[in-house]
Amino acid sequence: MTAPDQGDEVTRDAAALSTEIARIGVACSVETRDGLAVLLPVTSNLEAFQSAETRRAVIALARQHGFTHVAVELPNDHGGAGRDTDAPLLCD
Repeated sequence: MTAPDQGDEVTRDAAALSTEIARIGVACSVETRDGLAVLLPVTSNLEAFQSAETRRAVIALARQHGFTHVAVELPNDHGGAGRDTDAPLLCD
């Protein structure tokens, strides 16, 4: 038996979650990885996630759609060669 807060695989609907998130002004697609909803936001919408209220609303919607966790996958724009925008990697 699954605990109520762990989500239910049968009720997880990434498309419906994406639609609901768009209704609060955050355009993104959603990928499902077990109980994790991975949000792939439109680059122009990244600012929306700066608001704590928006983040709380997204998490609440994800839970309503059967997900236990939410992650935001940031766009990877390597088209700007020569720009110093990548974070440095630590090496041993």
